[in-house]
Amino acid sequence: MTQRLHLVGGSVLTCTGDRTEVPRPAEVLIDGERIAEVAPTIDVAPGSARTVDLRGATVLPGLGDAHVHMSWPLDFVFDHDAVAAEDPARHALDLAGVARTFLESGYTFVIGAGVLQERDDLVLDEMIRRGVVRGPRIIPSGPMVAEEGGLGGEPGGLMEVATDARSLREIVARQCDLGVKALKLFISGDGVVPAHPSEDVYMDDEMLDAAVAEADRHGAFITVHARSAESVAMAARTGVRIIHHACFLDDAAIAALEARGRDVWVCPGIHYLWAVVNGHAGPYGIDDAEVEASGYPHELDAQIDGLRELAAVGVPLLSGGDFGHQWTRHGTYAAELERYVELVDMQPIEAIHTATRNMGAVSGLDIGEVRPGALADLFVVDGDPTADVSVLRRPECRRLVIKDGEVAHVHPAAIS
Repeated sequence: MTQRLHLVGGSVLTCTGDRTEVPRPAEVLIDGERIAEVAPTIDVAPGSARTVDLRGATVLPGLGDAHVHMSWPLDFVFDHDAVAAEDPARHALDLAGVARTFLESGYTFVIGAGVLQERDDLVLDEMIRRGVVRGPRIIPSGPMVAEEGGLGGEPGGLMEVATDARSLREIVARQCDLGVKALKLFISGDGVVPAHPSEDVYMDDEMLDAAVAEADRHGAFITVHARSAESVAMAARTGVRIIHHACFLDDAAIAALEARGRDVWVCPGIHYLWAVVNGHAGPYGIDDAEVEASGYPHELDAQIDGLRELAAVGVPLLSGGDFGHQWTRHGTYAAELERYVELVDMQPIEAIHTATRNMGAVSGLDIGEVRPGALADLFVVDGDPTADVSVLRRPECRRLVIKDGEVAHVHPAAIS
């Protein structure tokens, strides 16, 4: 018999598009894996559904993160090589721990942005679908891809290396044949690696055109690490779906993004940059001198200005924070939304949309909204996130998580 849940006694934040929306008292009826009804009151025959009294909490869509490295363990610092060389059996348990942490944090959907062992996302996605492991929906990624001579393009490194459009197309095809759906390319440098500053540009239009076309042929899409303005413009004009970072923007980059309409998404990861600039990485080996040498303070200022410009012209943003370092620990994913409000002057509801309804748009899945017909992936929190978005990050405010219409996690404090 299909399970039915009747959520009563709370308020609902639908995230269906109203930028002035606040939570309003309502009930939600879930039938199987989908939402059947949302209304001030719902008439349900006695015994036909399990009633869950939310006692004043707020129901909103399950959150999503579009820049996720499931490979990074809960105790990850910055040693990618060690994780790549870890015994696969031990590493699998680390993956399970990360998946559980995402789900318990209210994140019911993630988009992979690169793995350290080739099949990490693919195996984890399978285990979650089978019910062996608890975790979010995953659009799986594979190993990251670099251009020979660029950041990550060293022989024998952790990334796959392309030399031209043909070799890049072959890499994309091979990963897609394994089941990868989101392929991450490095098309700029990163100031934290002195030999490859953020303003560097790698690959070219011919290579990206080939990658996008091959991914599209397999029902997959391309995402890119692009910090420089020139790399952002190239990604936009060649059909890349998700542009990570976009720290430096100029008129040409903004025009290229605008020209795509709402067919390209910027995923900035601003909390990571903010945390490094504000000294949170210091205890883990990135001291003040290295931060200054990286150019990150200037980069953070540029990213803040750029994100304000993108918001003004309507380029859609996705929440995604590159979380998993000890200065951006797993479980603190919603800190990204706090930075949008604090630094980019977004209203809390606008920040929340980057982690909810925009995730439905970029993925094509019926997620990110509380409406009839949508998948019943929901997050229940104490407090009003449109008044204080930090309630989404704070563990004591998390009441429960529903995924596929089933209660997937109940916070111990919610049991009385």
